[in-house]
Amino acid sequence: MASILDIGEQVRRARKARKWSAADLALRAGIHRNTLLALETGKGNIELAKLLAICGELELALELVPQAVAGLRRADAEAGGATELAERLHALMRERSRP
Repeated sequence: MASILDIGEQVRRARKARKWSAADLALRAGIHRNTLLALETGKGNIELAKLLAICGELELALELVPQAVAGLRRADAEAGGATELAERLHALMRERSRP
């Protein structure tokens, strides 16, 4: 499972890629800037609703996957992500997300 620090680093990267300040993202997500900064530095204990608001503004998906699958996905990413397993997993996830 990803740590709060891992999640915070992803949020910070996505925010900086959009050239938004912490204050910009906090305002958009309807949270306090200090809450966002605590998340980005791995020091926060953020509520799920606030994390989802941040992810929504950054167009990030927060996915819950079995740990065994997460390990395989991580190994796939380290190998370049172009393996048959990655392709099958992505297809399965797309199917499951359709209404």
